[in-house]
Amino acid sequence: MTNTRTIARNTGWYSIENIIDVVIGFITSIAINRYLGPEKNGYIIYIAFIAGVVSSLGGLGIPAATRKYMAEFLGKGDRGTARYIYLRTLLLQTGLATLATCGFLFWALRDASAEYKLASALLVLSMWPGMVNAISAQANVATEDLSKNLPASIVSAFTYLIAIASTLVFHWGVTGVCASLLSRKIIDFLVRFFPTIKSALAWQTTHAYPPGLRNRMMAFAGQSVASMTVAIIVWGRSELILLKPLYPDIRQVSYYSVAFTMAEQLLLVATIFGTAAGATIFVQYGRDKSRLPELVASTFRYIAMMSIPLHFIMVPLAVPALLLFYGHKFEGAAMVVMLAPLLCMFKAFLAPAQNLLESLEQQRYVIAATMLAGVIDMSVAWYLIPSLGAVGACIGNGAAQLVAVGIMWAICIHLYKVKLPWLQVAKIVFISALAALTAHYVALHLAPLWAILCGGSASLIVLFGLIYIMRVLEPEDHDRLHVLTAMLPQPIVHPAGKFVTLLTHQ
Repeated sequence: MTNTRTIARNTGWYSIENIIDVVIGFITSIAINRYLGPEKNGYIIYIAFIAGVVSSLGGLGIPAATRKYMAEFLGKGDRGTARYIYLRTLLLQTGLATLATCGFLFWALRDASAEYKLASALLVLSMWPGMVNAISAQANVATEDLSKNLPASIVSAFTYLIAIASTLVFHWGVTGVCASLLSRKIIDFLVRFFPTIKSALAWQTTHAYPPGLRNRMMAFAGQSVASMTVAIIVWGRSELILLKPLYPDIRQVSYYSVAFTMAEQLLLVATIFGTAAGATIFVQYGRDKSRLPELVASTFRYIAMMSIPLHFIMVPLAVPALLLFYGHKFEGAAMVVMLAPLLCMFKAFLAPAQNLLESLEQQRYVIAATMLAGVIDMSVAWYLIPSLGAVGACIGNGAAQLVAVGIMWAICIHLYKVKLPWLQVAKIVFISALAALTAHYVALHLAPLWAILCGGSASLIVLFGLIYIMRVLEPEDHDRLHVLTAMLPQPIVHPAGKFVTLLTHQ
């Protein structure tokens, strides 16, 4: 199967997984925020963020190394070495997860207030299945078959939905919300782990154990930890650490989290496509690394076409969406939800550049770029948060993302001769700006629901009309996009195919 078809197929599978996850996550986020309010929810967000940081760093980069080196040896047809890597990293990650969970549990129970002790303990316990589960998830990515991750994601997402609904019905409060998260992580781990290890154990047991593999993996894992440490500052919600002590109103934590959550939904398309392409980038390194620059440039182009219009159009529709979904208790988040779509857009372009550098074992560039961006993030946030609250945190995060992504792509262009389609990007930005202005003027005086429906519809008409007129899509896009349309529900396959044919001028 060609790289194009593999990426398209994995994009389809990962789309299903992420759409379900995002829809359920968005529904439960709205329910939790409306139920608890910005004050109580602010505390949960703070503890959950710290638990997430400990989980990410506590793995010492093992999941990333699992994905990278399993993919490399599977690309070479050496399943025995891939099996060996999976089993060894799984054992190591399990030990690290146990240590990290016990250590953080001690801290949480000692420092949490009395009414939040049980809730905090449940949040911390969810770290263990989440950390161990990361190995199996990355092993499935390494096989270039993202459909293997789908069952666990679906079952755990619906388990979480039912648990949150029960919490609201029976008024279990903060403890119920945290117990729901724990149940989701346990189900996700169990449903994913057993099929993955069964598949890996079926591979041949003989392996070559190439010279220097251990040192390569340790170096890569160490670089991954350093990269994740600074990446958490830039790509996560690290500003929460400053927002809580520097701004006295705890509601600002909730405002920032809501804006971050809404903006991250827009990254769904880029995340799906970037992850699918990333799996192929790592395997392509084992096949023929000379084709990597072309593959990465093509990934950038499709992400630009999908992400830039979405983020631009969301700016004028962000406040109506906030009021419709979260209610007037969150009116204070209006400015930050308008800024967030544009400021988080740069993250959409992260994956292709980072995957290229990681596949070439050049993570030092990722680390250096992210460290500089982290300094900018903390400096800007520290300066602006005392006066602007969540808005200042958002500006700091956006400035850091721009710097990090810009530096990584500059390195890819300069050192590895990646040629980006700048003319097409300029066309997309121009078209997206006009579509966003259309949405703004149509939605200006309408109620939230009608603002979203009418403004969104008008912007899409302008967007696709200009894409056709300005010939943004090329003839070779026809076959690639038809692989995706073929995976849609049967009643809309034909109309979607005709629409793709029209846009590509076939």
